[in-house]
Amino acid sequence: MLIDYIYLVLILVLISCIVFLIILSYEYRINEGFISLESLPIIDNYGSKLNTDVIQNAINLNNAYKKYSIDAYNKQINKEDAKNLDLLKKSVQNVKDSEIIYKMNNLNLQPSTNVFPVDKLISTIKSRYNSQYLSTFANDSANYGVIANDKCLTVNGLCKEDFCLLDCQNSLYTTDSQKFSSKRIYGVNDASRIMNTDPSKISSTNIYPFNIFTSLVNNNCLSIGDEGITVEKCNLNNIKQQWDISPDENICVLN
Repeated sequence: MLIDYIYLVLILVLISCIVFLIILSYEYRINEGFISLESLPIIDNYGSKLNTDVIQNAINLNNAYKKYSIDAYNKQINKEDAKNLDLLKKSVQNVKDSEIIYKMNNLNLQPSTNVFPVDKLISTIKSRYNSQYLSTFANDSANYGVIANDKCLTVNGLCKEDFCLLDCQNSLYTTDSQKFSSKRIYGVNDASRIMNTDPSKISSTNIYPFNIFTSLVNNNCLSIGDEGITVEKCNLNNIKQQWDISPDENICVLN
């Protein structure tokens, strides 16, 4: 019986030693770093390693992209709004301009600033083409002589060409070769009537009113170009045949 107790005690001691060694081994592995829980990587649901700095950077980039997108969208909207506002302003101005053109061209309204005195004769004309001045003299209120280089513009008559510059005849002359009739053009209807054409063919760039001067000989119009004065077939769309008039004398005539 004594021997049995001894064996039993030895067995218990052996078991205790084994348990003690196991416990000691486990604590050593935990404390000495064989397996450090703090060093274990964070694992998400999909098994990928997550780095908090990377995640934060990704969040910051995403927020920055959203802000950039919103700013870009707002800038585009503001740009489109500015374009639309500018277009609206131009449209309103075009409507106003169209109303003015309609009144002047179709109602034949004459601006008060260009009213010519009814009791005055034309003494000076100014070209709309190059702002050159010519002097005129009147035999009556409707017909005028045109002066250049102290000579009078003459159509046919003694000219070798269709027109030339000759000495001015006195007020009692009977020939029409130096006479030009002046007509006031107030708008499209006047131009259309004189040119015997549809109003749609009258230039929209014409600025009214203006005068034309037509020869009593061949009904052609006084014109001026880079080479000087001429007499050509009337075309009221041609700015070279459009003249401003003045009752004041012009001291310096066209050379």
